[in-house]
Amino acid sequence: MNDEHILQIKETFDSDESIRRYEYIAYQPITGTSLNTTGEIRIVIESQDEFFHPSQAYFLMEGQLLKDDDTAYGNEDKVSLVNNGMMYLFSNIRYELSGHEIESVNYPGQATTIKGLLKYSEDYITSQGMNHCWTKASSDKADQALNAGFKARQNYIIKGPTPNGSFSFIIPLKHIFGFTEDYDKITYGLRHVLTLVRQSDDDSIFRGVGIAKGKVKLSKIALHMPRVLPNDQEK
Repeated sequence: MNDEHILQIKETFDSDESIRRYEYIAYQPITGTSLNTTGEIRIVIESQDEFFHPSQAYFLMEGQLLKDDDTAYGNEDKVSLVNNGMMYLFSNIRYELSGHEIESVNYPGQATTIKGLLKYSEDYITSQGMNHCWTKASSDKADQALNAGFKARQNYIIKGPTPNGSFSFIIPLKHIFGFTEDYDKITYGLRHVLTLVRQSDDDSIFRGVGIAKGKVKLSKIALHMPRVLPNDQEK
């Protein structure tokens, strides 16, 4: 190991002031959009004199896992969301820039689960994974004693919150789209459109034998996009 650099006490201090501000702006679906019926949920960022950083964007999803009759599950009910459950709520997710489709993912539940199994370490599962409902199942049983992933998700979604079944997840765009990993630069003056095609909830819910059928009732979806304000020289 070369430690010579620690002896250079007269080395000039470099201060990078190329970016004056880096802030997240929340964008909601277009007016009149239904979050809980089959169809498109579109979030639009109109073209404007702004610099955005899509590779660090994420969207926030909030809602509740309920029985079909809109009542809450009890603590003893063997039910939760599946691993990566938010992605199974959609049949397609796509991203467009100024009318050009950049990437489209069909069956995002299956696609991002395969990607996540290859990408995320066991440390990630036990640290940040639950932020976007990522805890791998260790069994095909809805049983806390046999399935560690199910146990973690049931404790977090059913037993932990008030009211039961409430959740709030942050899904990075990097979890879905490859372009956000490949291209980490800013964009300027482009119209951004994120489209999520809602489908039935059946694939996103994991329940034991005899447990009442359920549904996922979303109350909020918002795209949080970083806005970059460079200094005058960089601009």
